[in-house]
Amino acid sequence: MADLAITSMGLAGKVEVLPIEVNRAGNSYAIDTVKELKLKYPNTNFTLVLGTDAAKNLPNWHKSEELLNQVKVLVINRSGTQPSEYEEINIKALDISSTKVRSSISNRENVSNLLPAKVVTFIREFGLYGSR
Repeated sequence: MADLAITSMGLAGKVEVLPIEVNRAGNSYAIDTVKELKLKYPNTNFTLVLGTDAAKNLPNWHKSEELLNQVKVLVINRSGTQPSEYEEINIKALDISSTKVRSSISNRENVSNLLPAKVVTFIREFGLYGSR
């Protein structure tokens, strides 16, 4: 879905989507992904970009302390939310969370104004988030 979204937005030449987590068996944790990325790109500093809702739960993530030692955290600020303890930026973005999008899909609501058409088709085709 990330690859479909990036391509739909015309960013394929600027953004690389890697299947690291999709190809991993079992649970997939951010710290494991970061470790794998650091092996693949040893001289690179990584930034974990999160929405405000995800940033609130970051201390509860698997091995969060180790994760925070490995990456910089950048939070996309959503209007009307409390500031996080991490660096934040404001961008022109829809004021909606991924949780709300998944909920809307499971409730059979129209999300075509929130996601690229190819992503919506993929979600429906594979019955994701209760879309069937």
